[in-house]
Amino acid sequence: MNTSFYCRIIIAVFCLVVAAPATILTTAKPAQATAKPAKGESQEELLKRLHEFGLRLAESYNRTVKGSKNKKDIRKNDDGTYTAIYHEICVNSITGSFRESSNPKGPVRYIGTLTYAEVTFTNTAPTREEAKKGPFRESRTTTTELVKYVRGQWSY
Repeated sequence: MNTSFYCRIIIAVFCLVVAAPATILTTAKPAQATAKPAKGESQEELLKRLHEFGLRLAESYNRTVKGSKNKKDIRKNDDGTYTAIYHEICVNSITGSFRESSNPKGPVRYIGTLTYAEVTFTNTAPTREEAKKGPFRESRTTTTELVKYVRGQWSY
């Protein structure tokens, strides 16, 4: 894990304490938002667009991050074996919520949170090639990101 990953987690936890989301997006039951949508925006549409934004972020992360499935990080261990590691966001785990910002007359209309499972896959083997092939063990961590709704769209 790199330092920027831990910084993102610390910032996200801090912002969660400050943001205190009011709604949760689920597939089982429609979410109820407490914020009043702006003219022409429904709560359902805002939640749908937030979820779609989360899916796009996850797809981009899974495709481009160093240590992704196609760009596995291979490390040589002290005992001469190799460990292959890669990360992926589980797109089925993405949930979102939003609330009205504390300054509704400012440029940020809503504050949203995206919560998802980040899965780390690891495999240790005697050679680099075997380590890359698997089988991989998985471990999950939950991550929460803050996003904002500005000028009619969600942004990071």
